[in-house]
Amino acid sequence: MVSIIKNPLVLTIGVFTIGILTFFATSPQCHAVDQYKSMTDLQQHTQEGKDWQIHTNDETNNTVVMAPHGGGIEPGSSEIAREIADKSNSGYYSFSGIRPVNNQQLHVTSANYNEPKANQMVGQSERTVSIHKTARSGRDAYVGGRDQALRNNISQSLTDQGFNVGEATGNIAGQNPNNIVNRNKNGAGVQIEVSNDAVRSFFKDGNVSRPARENQNNWTPRMHAFTQGVSNGLQQSTQNQTQTQQTNQQQ
Repeated sequence: MVSIIKNPLVLTIGVFTIGILTFFATSPQCHAVDQYKSMTDLQQHTQEGKDWQIHTNDETNNTVVMAPHGGGIEPGSSEIAREIADKSNSGYYSFSGIRPVNNQQLHVTSANYNEPKANQMVGQSERTVSIHKTARSGRDAYVGGRDQALRNNISQSLTDQGFNVGEATGNIAGQNPNNIVNRNKNGAGVQIEVSNDAVRSFFKDGNVSRPARENQNNWTPRMHAFTQGVSNGLQQSTQNQTQTQQTNQQQ
């Protein structure tokens, strides 16, 4: 038996409610409120070695590639960032969630990211790239941040590698000056948001579990192509800067 709603107000409210619930369930710009208001807050209420770990390499390099939401927080971001750093001879930083479950609770938005080691490494760098995951779909990756020249180089390099790249907009644009990636010497970095589908394609059978991610034998050719693309963009920017400096010295 079909129930007919005779009251148009009830019908309108019902449709509106469904629409709102659908928006919050599907919108890539809708995120749960962070449990911790800053990294200071997080580190005061959690335990290093039990909840999280910090991994770094080449801390004084003037180019830094970072995964501020690494490990189980945004699975795959640490491995992507580390491979880019290795290929581009850059410094590397990752704050990795290592809990068995609920690592997403360790997410602190990039504008409130005041972890001391991250501040130190980014603050002394001239080029900074952060790797994130996004629920936004339609593109393999979205490139944002305040360093327009580096953004252009990375976007073009990724496109050359066969990836569908878009401009990061809205809450993943990375334009906030307080965003950790923009706190380098130039006040401008690049934030790369990789889609969930793209990240899964970087690992065999789409397996992004910790054991699978950490075993490089499970990395696919797309993983290597993506990290090479970002590395090429970084290297192009370095070459352009060197050429500009040489030209200025000759004048």
